[in-house]
Formats: sequence, C-alpha cells, structure tokens
Amino acid sequence: MAGLNLRLLAVILLFCCCYNFHSADAYYCKANGRIGQCSFSEDCAWPMEMVRYNADCAKSGLSGDVVCCLRPTYRPIRTTRRTTTPATILEKETINPRGLALLNQHDCGNVEDTRVANGIDAMLGEFPWIALLLSSEKNTMCGGSVITERFVLTAAHCIQNNLQFVRLGEHDLMTEEDCLSIGYCQTFVEFRIDPIQKPFIHPDYNAVNKHKDIALIKLEEAIDFQAYHHIKPICLPTSPSDYAMLPTDNLVLAGWGLTESNDVRGSDILQKGYLKLEALDICQKLHSFYDIDQSKLCVKSGANHTVSCQGDSGSPIFWETKYMRGRFWRKHYTQVGLVSLGGKVCGKLTSIPYAYENITDSMPWITNTILK
Repeated sequence: MAGLNLRLLAVILLFCCCYNFHSADAYYCKANGRIGQCSFSEDCAWPMEMVRYNADCAKSGLSGDVVCCLRPTYRPIRTTRRTTTPATILEKETINPRGLALLNQHDCGNVEDTRVANGIDAMLGEFPWIALLLSSEKNTMCGGSVITERFVLTAAHCIQNNLQFVRLGEHDLMTEEDCLSIGYCQTFVEFRIDPIQKPFIHPDYNAVNKHKDIALIKLEEAIDFQAYHHIKPICLPTSPSDYAMLPTDNLVLAGWGLTESNDVRGSDILQKGYLKLEALDICQKLHSFYDIDQSKLCVKSGANHTVSCQGDSGSPIFWETKYMRGRFWRKHYTQVGLVSLGGKVCGKLTSIPYAYENITDSMPWITNTILK
C-alpha cells in the first residue's frame, strides 16, 4: 500500500510539473466569456483580442504590460437586413501577425506639430498618406490612404471597372508642383493599379446597405518611401489604445470634398476637418435604412463647423495616438475609419451625424489580405 501511495504521489507531482496552469509561462485566464493565456502584450499574436488588467493575470507572477491574450474564435458573418444574398462565409476573427509586421514595417502616421493649422486648408505635406483614385481618363473618383508600400485602403463602393490609377503626394489639384514660400516643393506621383490582381473587396460587403464598405487596392509596383519622402503610410489600429476614442477626442478627416460621381464640386486644395464620436444608436435612428452596428462609427462635426463629412468617399478618418519608442512616448496618426455612407453629401450638412466605416472591425481581414 505504501508503494502504491508513493507511485500515485509521483504521478501527481509529474502531472503538476507538466501541466501547471498557474505557472508564469502557462497561466490561463478568462475574459469576456473566453479562455486565453497571460502573456506580455508584445507576445500576443492577436493584439485586437487581448484584455489588460485581468484579475487572473494578476496572479501569474509576470510583471510589466501583462494581458489576457484571448484565443481566436470563428463566427458566422452577420446577415444584415435587406441583403441580396445570404451571408454564408465564415470569417476568421484573428489578426495575422505577419500582416501586423507588414503594417509596422515603415514609420507611419507622421505627426508634425508645426504643420497643424487652424484653417480648413491642410498644410503642404501634413497628411502624406492621402490618396486619390483615378479613372483610366485620369478623372478623380474617390479618396483613400496608403497603409503599406503596395496597398491603399478605400471604400468598397469606390471600386469600379474604370478605376486604374492611384495618385499620391497630391495637394493642389490645379498645379503639378506644389511649393511653400520657403522654397520646398513636391510633385504628385501616379501608380497604376495592379492589372493582374483585382482590388480586394470585403467578402461581406453589401452594395445596398453598405455593410462592410471597405476595400484594398494593390499597386502594380511598390512605393519607394526613401525616394518619395513626401509619401508615407498611415498607421492602423494594432493595439487597444489605438481605438479607445472618447466623445471628447478630435478625429481628423482629410480630402478634397469629392464624391465617386463628382456631382459635388470640391476644393482644389486638400481640406481637413475635425469630427467627434456620437453614439451608434443615434445614427441608426437618423438613417434607419442602414444596419449600423459595430462595423460603423457614428460621427458628427467638431470644432470646424464647416466640415461634417468633408472629404472623398473612401478618405481616411484618423486621430493622434501615443506609442513607445525607446524610453519615450511619441505621437502618430492612426486611421480608425473611412468615409462610407456620408460620402454622397460631403460638405452639405454640418450638424447631422453620419456613419463611417470602422477600420478596427475589419483588422483581421486587412492583416490577412495584405499578404496576398
């Protein structure tokens, strides 16, 4: 009997050593009804799926920026009202770490405090990620944003058969070269859209109610950010702090005030305006035709009352966020939305909130698609 007890004790000890669920390197946690593992934030493969200040992780023995890194899940794409076809695709709710690395490959979202102006005109070079989508005849169609050396982010409803070029580094549509009084000048550069790879439209995009109105355009050749210093990518939300906006925070929208049909005369000079967050249910009541859920942002005009949706369809909505470089906190711009439903009435309304596409909700799709 004593020998049996010793053998049983040895088995128990072996099990505890091999499957110690409360060890520092394998401590499991629960958040939002899901199981995860305590780890440092930079080691979490799914930054959009991590929870800070988790009670379980407080007992893990880890110190520093410890998070509950939730395991990936699968969910069916929601079938929205008035859809033309049933939504049967399964979307993998995981951030692709290789896609994240690609987004973070270059310095993004450059903020130059000296360039911030009080007027509606953007300063030359203030937003170096702004893109213009052009037809085969070089007519302006929509706006967009550079996110990597090969990809531009825009609205799905902007993808049309005659879309052929992307113009970067533009400021004044009436001049080929834009200059400051100090002598600095920059010239726009046009890139052909990849003729082999068609633009990627989100698989759950609905042309009727504009659900998941988001698309990615692949350029035929990579942007050389070293050669074109006036062109840079915008950051995308890769950590919870990047999309933790409050109603008091300023969101920035930049564009030329054009629509995809050019039925509204916009400005020749790149414009910027400030927006504020509004509750989603307010947008839903005002625009009941659309299904306004977590895939949208409800925004209204901010400090600059002349701009409620001033910008091209597909143009980015971004805000200043902090990031750590070395031992110091720095700021950069992070894109959290793009013009979707508000695009057709840009510059006309100043007080009514409108729904815009929520970039954060599509990060799993984005980080997987830019690897193609």
